[in-house]
Amino acid sequence: MSASGPYRDIVLDHHRAPRRRGRLAPPVQAAEGVNAMCGDQLHIEVRVEQGRVVAYAFEGTCCAIATATASLLGDCALGCDADDLAVLERRFAALVAGEIVEAPELGALNALSELARYPARRKCALLPFATLAAALRGEPHATTEVPA
Repeated sequence: MSASGPYRDIVLDHHRAPRRRGRLAPPVQAAEGVNAMCGDQLHIEVRVEQGRVVAYAFEGTCCAIATATASLLGDCALGCDADDLAVLERRFAALVAGEIVEAPELGALNALSELARYPARRKCALLPFATLAAALRGEPHATTEVPA
């Protein structure tokens, strides 16, 4: 991927220095996200109070895109309920598919719109969203790879 400008800068910054990396003190809701074909392994934890995310953390061995997305997602997730996050996930999926150019509610995640040019990498960016959604539903696992 030879992108430049804000996409490259944001992805590299959040890959090199991810925000909210680590673990939360219990009790938390958590899920494991895995895309076995590309090697991404992600663990997301959230604390929910009164139906809203009040704390978010992640760890994993992921590519730069998945790491950057997981890092950036933390800013968007705080204060959201499951319905809000489902809307953000749909908007983000539309963004990386090239169906929309920008979505103000996604904030810095808009920089990943460049993925519209790289269809094979979209699953990496969508994994943090899928993993967060699984954690909120109480499901232990998530993936964005299509079964063969």
